[in-house]
Amino acid sequence: MESSRLTRHCVLLGCCLSLLSLRAAEPPAAPDYAAVDAIVSAHCLDCHASSDPEGKLVLESFDTLMKGGELGLAIVAGKSADSMLVQMIEGRFEKNGKKKIMPPGKRKKLTPEEIGTIRAWIDAGARAPAQPLAPKELVVPKIVPKGAPRNPVNALAWSAGAKLVAVARYGVVELRSPADLNLVRTLTGHRGSVNALVFSADGAQIFAAGGQPGLSGEVRQWSVADGMLMRTLEGHKDAIYSVALSPDGKALATGSYDQKIKLWDLQTGKETKTFSGHNGCVYDLAFRPDGKILASASADRTVKLWDVLSGERRETFSQPLKELYAVAFSPDGQHVVAGGADNRIRVWQVSESAAETTNPILSSKFAHEGAILNLVFSSDGQTLLSSADDRTVKLWDAAQMKERLLLEKQPDWPPALAFIADKTVIVGRLDGSLGLYDLATGKLTASVQPGSNQPNDADNSSPKNVKLAGASSIVGQSAEPKVK
Repeated sequence: MESSRLTRHCVLLGCCLSLLSLRAAEPPAAPDYAAVDAIVSAHCLDCHASSDPEGKLVLESFDTLMKGGELGLAIVAGKSADSMLVQMIEGRFEKNGKKKIMPPGKRKKLTPEEIGTIRAWIDAGARAPAQPLAPKELVVPKIVPKGAPRNPVNALAWSAGAKLVAVARYGVVELRSPADLNLVRTLTGHRGSVNALVFSADGAQIFAAGGQPGLSGEVRQWSVADGMLMRTLEGHKDAIYSVALSPDGKALATGSYDQKIKLWDLQTGKETKTFSGHNGCVYDLAFRPDGKILASASADRTVKLWDVLSGERRETFSQPLKELYAVAFSPDGQHVVAGGADNRIRVWQVSESAAETTNPILSSKFAHEGAILNLVFSSDGQTLLSSADDRTVKLWDAAQMKERLLLEKQPDWPPALAFIADKTVIVGRLDGSLGLYDLATGKLTASVQPGSNQPNDADNSSPKNVKLAGASSIVGQSAEPKVK
């Protein structure tokens, strides 16, 4: 009896041991694709997103991973050692004698445990995820600014009729008193930066141009008296950087980063023409006083003259060596001036027809120690105002191109300029500040500091660093040869 009972116990014990040994021999469960997705997203997604995938290999989902890229399949189910993804991660993949490693360069590599997870998933058959994965979200790093945010002044415009100065900033236009820079009204709601401004001749309306880079450009037409939005003009495929109003007030020209110039009928608000031919952003525009010719300055290093009625290009000035940021017609319509990144102000004589070979270059003046940002004529045409990224603002005798006045060193780049009744000049800077200068003395009479809406009384400011200059004339210097 005892012997039989002992035998049964031994049999049961043997069965239990057999089951335990079988369970111990079972392989561990294969990882789900979700674990692989988390690893790939952390290390590889920034180079292999659908927007611009390296080697056309997209790693955003199971389906795109299994599809592979231009080098072939990334995954060979059941064979991790033969899978291109694993070979790249382990630094074993070569193509045309060159190794391809993921992630590239000095970026953090996968740990042995992470590589093991990917290998185990592939060796188990590279199965689809057991449950649908949540869509990926853009992860934006938290960057702590080193200083207070700036609100640059991008453009300025003055209107005798409105008796106001307009100031263009990001998303807004400020209307200020030209006497003391007191804020009168703010026009809000612009999408993106406001880059260019122009008043109607009577000052009743203002056109503010800008937009969202890479998306669209817009011009907002405002009533100055009550600040009401009258119309929005849209059509450019990128932000607008330049705007000009025809002398008769019936048409508006806009230049954009999309390399196009558009002409708008202001009675209907419809686009009437598109001028094509530039290979870079159109940074500035100017109508000839008779309204027949439009000048454009571009990042493609050229100034072009356009027939407004036909839309045809009449002339291309290609002497500049770098990008052009500013162009202006003299008030008599006989000359065009332009400036940009090669630090020179160039002057061309323009014929009535503006046809090719009839518009000789008259002078080329090394005017600043940095890129020229803006050029503005006084209404009588006798004075030319220039600013540059060397933080200087200069006044020139327009006929002889002799330097008359050098204003004080500016606290930041001064991209925005405007004459006020030819007696005062307002300067707008990259740090958001404004300065009002008396041109008879060069003295600062009022200012608005960065981050402030209220002007400071500067009547007692000393005209430090103001220089009355008498630089030599450049008329008569050898003009640069025309390059076609």
